[in-house]
Amino acid sequence: MKNRILTMLAVFAAALSIKAQIAITDSIRPERIVVKSSQFGISSLNNLDTYLAGYDFKGVGLYYSHENFRDARTGKYRWKYQTLFSSTLGYAELGNNTQLAGLAAYQWSGYHPFTVNSRLKLLAGAQIQIEGGALYIPNNGNNPVSVKLRTALAATGMAIYHFPVKGKDWVARYQLDIPLVGAMFAPEFGQSYYEIFNEKHTDGTVAISSPMNCPSWKHTLSLDIPIRYRRHSTTLRLSYVADFYQSEINDIRCHIYRHAFTFGFVKTILKVKNENRIKAYSPY
Repeated sequence: MKNRILTMLAVFAAALSIKAQIAITDSIRPERIVVKSSQFGISSLNNLDTYLAGYDFKGVGLYYSHENFRDARTGKYRWKYQTLFSSTLGYAELGNNTQLAGLAAYQWSGYHPFTVNSRLKLLAGAQIQIEGGALYIPNNGNNPVSVKLRTALAATGMAIYHFPVKGKDWVARYQLDIPLVGAMFAPEFGQSYYEIFNEKHTDGTVAISSPMNCPSWKHTLSLDIPIRYRRHSTTLRLSYVADFYQSEINDIRCHIYRHAFTFGFVKTILKVKNENRIKAYSPY
């Protein structure tokens, strides 16, 4: 009986070992690979909006972003998709005046990759941007709030570079987004929101944006660092985001400059439809 039990345990352990090898092997091609990352950090702010005041307000904010990056599910994976949500809650000052800022943005990007070599990959594509929020000065009299709403079609590019450090694969990534054409909410100077929404004076409050009247761009530099703590492995992501928004429409000048330093963790989700033993690869 003892020998039978030992034999059964050995067979069971072998089965678990085979199953574990199948689960972690690099010879399975998943139906879909999604790389997810959530980032938290501190952002510096420099805001000017002549609808509210003719001076720069400077301060700090809390920055959050969440990114999904994946391969297309069709063809030979010639396209890569990215969705990115980011938000900022900020506090700025100018003398005795304070300004509160709440801003959020959603980006959807499609990229075509160009492999330079085994370490470097370049991506080029298009991006849809949707942004909204408000700047608020509590003691600003009749016009304490400036609402920000805009959407744009942007050009976007990315460079991804792999380099080994002590036998581990570190990944550096640079991304540049430049809005090209879009539409935005743009009241005239001195026009109150009471006139717009209550008296329906909405003519001219939607303007076409372009690099001529809304020159803006966004830089993102990130570094993925594989780390191991005891028996657990994960990937730490450190990022620097420089977001420059500017506009001059309907006699109102505005700029919102943000520099954010963030950290977070990367999670890779593999969805396997059939265990076909073909070499897997990452969207990066």
